Amino acid sequence: MVFKKKQKRLIFFLPNFILGGAGESIFKLCKFLVKYNFSILIISLGKNFYKKNFKKINCEIVEIASSRASYSIFKLRKLMIDESKKDYEKIIFISNLNYVNIISIISLINLNNIKVILTERSSISELKYSYNLIDKLKNNLIYFFAKILYKFSDLVVTNSKFEKNYLQDKFELNNVICIHPPSIKNIIKKNFNYNHRKKLNLIYVGRLSKEKGIFVILKALRNLNKKYKFLFNLYGDGPERKSIEKFIKKNNLNRIVSLKGFVQNKKLIFKNADLFINASLWEGLPNALVQSINHNVFPICSDAPGGNMEVIKNGMLGLYFKTNDEIDLQKKIKKFFNKKLKLNNKKRIKHLQNYTELKSNLKYLKTLNNF
Repeated sequence: MVFKKKQKRLIFFLPNFILGGAGESIFKLCKFLVKYNFSILIISLGKNFYKKNFKKINCEIVEIASSRASYSIFKLRKLMIDESKKDYEKIIFISNLNYVNIISIISLINLNNIKVILTERSSISELKYSYNLIDKLKNNLIYFFAKILYKFSDLVVTNSKFEKNYLQDKFELNNVICIHPPSIKNIIKKNFNYNHRKKLNLIYVGRLSKEKGIFVILKALRNLNKKYKFLFNLYGDGPERKSIEKFIKKNNLNRIVSLKGFVQNKKLIFKNADLFINASLWEGLPNALVQSINHNVFPICSDAPGGNMEVIKNGMLGLYFKTNDEIDLQKKIKKFFNKKLKLNNKKRIKHLQNYTELKSNLKYLKTLNNF
């Protein structure tokens, strides 16, 4: 008689499974892990935009109906109590994002047969930024509880070395490792020789939200079109779209700025691009920044907390400017225009080996098998 080996149960909890970012990274990881005797459950708050994709690879889906993440604690705990009674070799709960990590720790109190991994897909130092008093109080509270509760996890996984060092230093955590996200499937080794066209194609790729610093880019560009010929295309969607449209209209930027919306095919985005700009106030490990380098599109990024500086090798594979400083960004864009900067192909290829899908997945597999 052949006995079937018990499966390990993986439970991923992410509040917003929207297109791109964390949702895409988790799907890529799950697609890889299902081949290695893992049974996977995906939990989201509300709609999961990757639902059909997850079902195709035999992952179970639970969409918790809850208007706020904090309201989900009891529903999540009930789910986990039920899971803890099932016959698995091990149960590993993987939470994503700082405030969700706090909710997860609280929900799993005394469920000792469930191992808990917390992931920081952004930088927790983002909680130092606030847009108003209520926002500041909320962020301070999250930071306070995170500093206390993260110590009760079995492991903390960060996207960048910056964040790993930050948590080890500020939170005094020893159980922290860095696993880069699966930013690229394959390294494009061809040495593209982009000719600097008469009208250059500048791009932004990402969510249209406040923390992405899009208005910093627009302010830096609005005085440059008098001397330089270029187009600026924004790929992505989000809550700031209408505000961005108003700014473009008010500053007469319609002829040089276009909002393209979310585009799934990244090859189409980077194919004819000359310069990629990231102006985030904070970051995790930005996939789009890695992808720009992979497509040999020269990047300029902010020196924000998170993985930006790591991706561009502290200026060896791109330029950086002071976070939230439109004047400094304008200087760096001028430098790119005037010097016709290009990436070093050998350094580019070697560095990109850190961000491949296979390397990220294998490191997760090794980590999970060690539990």
